[in-house]
Amino acid sequence: MDLAVAHIRIDGERCVSCRECVEVCPQTRDSQYPVYAWGEDGLPRVANPESCIRCLSCEAFCRARAIVVDSEDGQGWRMPGDPRAETKCRAIF
Repeated sequence: MDLAVAHIRIDGERCVSCRECVEVCPQTRDSQYPVYAWGEDGLPRVANPESCIRCLSCEAFCRARAIVVDSEDGQGWRMPGDPRAETKCRAIF
């Protein structure tokens, strides 16, 4: 079993502060150790990356495409042809 911690990158330049990542993350809502927290600067921040279950919901629902979830070594979590993040609907501005 792979116990690597997820590496979650949030591009502050692209983020539109919609809070969607915080809302869709199953490990953030009502969690003792949430993956995301809301920063004082009005942007989400990664509070507990070890809580991430790599469901890719945050990446898939980010309307600004500001979030990327990878493994610590940067190799990514998806197997070749894994469509999870690519097939979920993205909101249109």
